[in-house]
Amino acid sequence: MGRPKVKLAWVEERKRRATVCQRRMKELIQMAEELTIVCDMSACLVFYNRKNGKLVAWPSLEEAQSLIDCYNALPETERNMKADDEESSFIKTITKEIEKKLELSRKAIKELKMDNLMLQIKSGSRMIADLSQTEIEKLKSYTCKKIVYYDRELRKQHPNTSGNEPFLEDDDGEMKTYEGESSDSDGADNA
Repeated sequence: MGRPKVKLAWVEERKRRATVCQRRMKELIQMAEELTIVCDMSACLVFYNRKNGKLVAWPSLEEAQSLIDCYNALPETERNMKADDEESSFIKTITKEIEKKLELSRKAIKELKMDNLMLQIKSGSRMIADLSQTEIEKLKSYTCKKIVYYDRELRKQHPNTSGNEPFLEDDDGEMKTYEGESSDSDGADNA
């Protein structure tokens, strides 16, 4: 069970204020010490009372001064970079995730455009002769990738087939033909 929330307010009574201050300082020092052990890092705490000029440093004044000097020796850009490191790491992670999603969306759009183009050609609303050179190259690349993908999928489902035997053969070893095609045509090579 967690510690109940304490309302922060000025402690009027001087002795009680000193006790609260000592207790809180001790808790902070204990937390800082645990943090240095658990995270294997250097840390220091400096408490300064303006009224009486009292300075308390943990682990010692010399070690605190040394750590502060190391920090001050860093160039301004490196100080800011280290301070923002956790935030920038989070931002970089989110940016990578968004870029990955964007790339997947672009790929999906590209595939949909190619599928649409293939449907237009199949339905006769577009002719291969009317395609631009860029469209032809994209269509060739897309169909090659699809053929490789489906070839892999078929080989997963039919692992006993060798890599050299085509899937679309009759029992005679002849390539299967579909309605509207002739068996002696060269297929896509004539296009």
